Amino acid sequence: MKECNIILSKTENYLNSAIKIKSSAKIKVNIIWIEEFMMQEEKEKRLENSILYFLCNTPLVKELVDLLENTNCYIFNEEFFKKNDTKLEIQEMLIKNQIDTPKIITDYKEKGIKIPIFCKENSHAGMVFQAYTKSTIEEFFEKFDTTKFYLEEVINGEEVKYYYVNQRIYAKDNLEISDKIRQVCKKVANLLRLEVFSIDFIKSKEGYKVIDVNPAAGFYMLDSAREDLINEIERMWKR
Repeated sequence: MKECNIILSKTENYLNSAIKIKSSAKIKVNIIWIEEFMMQEEKEKRLENSILYFLCNTPLVKELVDLLENTNCYIFNEEFFKKNDTKLEIQEMLIKNQIDTPKIITDYKEKGIKIPIFCKENSHAGMVFQAYTKSTIEEFFEKFDTTKFYLEEVINGEEVKYYYVNQRIYAKDNLEISDKIRQVCKKVANLLRLEVFSIDFIKSKEGYKVIDVNPAAGFYMLDSAREDLINEIERMWKR
């Protein structure tokens, strides 16, 4: 492999994370803005024989990954990006495979909805807000396409984040990494075909529930995990 390309989007604030990876790597690392890059000619030729790490969740990721199918590129999380599952599809997949998540509601007219409740856009970098009245939900869905959003129960507890790099798990601030957390992270990795990701849980008296899986982890405040990612990039470069 000749170099590593970190792919960013103008819609997501991951530039500082990309700069940290670039400055620490011992190989050539380019930072590419996907919106500008997709307008250029000979995109496949420019990325030929390189490593790609996506630090964005825009729909353009799927378009670029498909474009590079017949090139000699190594793409982290390639199988995940090819499937292009939405946030809702991922949460439903986790539920189907006995991974604890908050309750998901796809019909805002369903009876007995407990307030407050989260309303989440069905895309990985989408809008999230908390509704405190049923009328807020009804008014919102009268104006927006109901297929682009879903509802998620609110669980009172502490939000905690873990990071996964090729079967190794990291956490900030000496946060405990229990056997349960390890099991869930590895199950999510296998299920979603992910090599690198961050995962958010709500920790409550009922245990840990997964609220988000992000395939574009930046590791900005976690040096150990970022160094591990760089080691993986450099290992692929030597192949």
